[in-house]
Amino acid sequence: MCEFTVYVKDADSEEQEKITRNIVGAIKKDTSVTLIDVMGASQVVENVYIESVSTMKQELTLRKMS
Repeated sequence: MCEFTVYVKDADSEEQEKITRNIVGAIKKDTSVTLIDVMGASQVVENVYIESVSTMKQELTLRKMS
């Protein structure tokens, strides 16, 4: 199973912060993304969009909206 580490970037910067890991699902709804981990627990991240997904690096990058 592919588990992702999730990073968030500021709206106007390339600096990123790791916010969670072991994520197996992501659901985009309006301006939020719900992340689901291997245990089925969910975490909502508000005012972001999905910038990139890399299965090679097992990374999901979110960017804050300005």
